[in-house]
Amino acid sequence: MSAADKQDLRDELLQERRARTAEQIEVAREAVRGHVTAAADRLGWRSVAAYVPLRTEPGSTELLETLAASGIQVLVPITRPDRDLDWSQWGSSEGPLGVDAIASVEAVLVPALAVAVDGTRLGRGGGSYDRALPRVRTGVAIVALLYSDEVRAEVPSEPWDVPVTAYVTPDGWTPIGLRNS
Repeated sequence: MSAADKQDLRDELLQERRARTAEQIEVAREAVRGHVTAAADRLGWRSVAAYVPLRTEPGSTELLETLAASGIQVLVPITRPDRDLDWSQWGSSEGPLGVDAIASVEAVLVPALAVAVDGTRLGRGGGSYDRALPRVRTGVAIVALLYSDEVRAEVPSEPWDVPVTAYVTPDGWTPIGLRNS
């Protein structure tokens, strides 16, 4: 798939997200939040790297607040000028923790526009997570949050892509089994 085809797919997926109603987004967010918090309890997470969602994403600030309220340390990204990700603690006024802070967490929740059944994640194309995910320790769950219709048989990939180990949709938590998830 060419770079233009890959961008066309991103544009199509973003257009589909923009077409969702506020109610559809909220229903999806509530379901995703329930599945993630159940997994956090089941797996005993004490720390997680997550992201602050954009308006149409199925992740939510309520998810971040719920995780933090349950005693889980939640790190959120700060995009650096070189597009790498630094990290800060959700709800804290402390400064950045450094790019290697992601190596200390027990799970990583990543944004995605689509995920293939083999774990290939299609992001927005900025490359920030391509830079950050290689720092994640082996055995740490890397989990994409997306809508049910964004799970695909395949999505384009690059040699540097780090696969996700699970994905969460409103329908549930689906492990892929490439690492512990």
